Amino acid sequence: MIDKELRERIIAMVHREVVPAIGCTEPMCVALCTAKAVEKLGCRPERIEALLSPNILKNAMGVGIPGTGMTGLPIAIALGAIIGKSDYQLEVLKDLTPESLEEGKKYIAENRITIRQKEGISEKLYVEIIIS
Repeated sequence: MIDKELRERIIAMVHREVVPAIGCTEPMCVALCTAKAVEKLGCRPERIEALLSPNILKNAMGVGIPGTGMTGLPIAIALGAIIGKSDYQLEVLKDLTPESLEEGKKYIAENRITIRQKEGISEKLYVEIIIS
């Protein structure tokens, strides 16, 4: 059993560091970065390029995106661009609707999204979104 002071410090750290997320954190992180980039651009981008570390790629490509019936980064990125709000943090896609899901599928079908591994980095968690 741990002493009371240590227990309280651990609980305080969890409250400080843990935030709610929709599904797996890696695709939500990439959706969040996409949403922030789109907010800075001020309009929906024609193209999105995601440059990611191997760990982000590995952990995000095969996981389900809640409410979509789909897996992986393409739908997370598309929805980040279409409905994402960076203020929601890792709940960035909480405004998902059937209509926005269809828009996201269309975005993917139009080949607007490119996903690649970022070369020459040592960071285990790295996300770079380039939009135009």
